[in-house]
Amino acid sequence: MDGKSDTFNIDKELDLRYKEAGEISTTVIDALKETEQGHYMLVYVNNYDDISTVAKAAFSAKATVDNVLKKNENDWVVMVKNEVPVAQAG
Repeated sequence: MDGKSDTFNIDKELDLRYKEAGEISTTVIDALKETEQGHYMLVYVNNYDDISTVAKAAFSAKATVDNVLKKNENDWVVMVKNEVPVAQAG
């Protein structure tokens, strides 16, 4: 999020609240295969630890977590961008 634009290309929204870590990882990795390069996927989780699970799955699929938004007391929205992380580029 570089502040240059206020629009995002969102290809998918995944509601992974109340899912186990293994299912979250598999679903994120599979969904990223269908997300266009440079576009976003929104992942909804209800457990703080699931944010890390989403981030690890995204990184393993060569994507990045661009932002995490707290929706309410128990829900978060993780913005995953289908792009190669800087640490993996090269």
